[in-house]
Order: sequence, then structure tokens, then C-alpha cells
Amino acid sequence: MRDGWFGLLLGVVVFGAALECCADQFAGKLQRVGIDTVTVVGSDNRTVVMQVESGQRRQAAPYIGKSVTVDFRNERGQCRAIGFRSPQQRR
Repeated sequence: MRDGWFGLLLGVVVFGAALECCADQFAGKLQRVGIDTVTVVGSDNRTVVMQVESGQRRQAAPYIGKSVTVDFRNERGQCRAIGFRSPQQRR
């Protein structure tokens, strides 16, 4: 019985670590924060629109019109922002 629970716990830990590894980042200028999206323009004028939740909207607000690095995750073909930080800050 203990081996079964240990295997299940190990599977959850590995799955959680795999989700973090899928995270990516995009650096650019935060152009717009909408109700459920943010728009970031990269240095090559590439515009990226990402889904965002209300908690991350508040986190993104101070960066409007400024350079920002957006940590995001690809969920079913759509980018979902999971964090915002100054380009100088390390992860």
C-alpha cells in the first residue's frame, strides 16, 4: 500500500516539474492590458496577445508602456501569462 502512495506522490511531483519546464518567456513593451488579455510588442515589432487572469492583470498594470519580461505557458495553442517582471530581474 505504501509503495502505491509513494508512486502516486512521485508522479504528481514529476508532473508538476514538467509543467514548470514548459514555461517560456517573451520580452517586449507592454502595450495593453485588457479584461482577459495582455498585448506585448517585441523589439522586432512582433505583437503577442496572451490570456491573463485578474491576479496577473494587477501584476501587469505597473508595466504598461514599459519594457517587461512575460513568463507564459502554452495551453492548447494559446499563450497564458503566468508572471511579469522587469527585464533586469532574473528568474
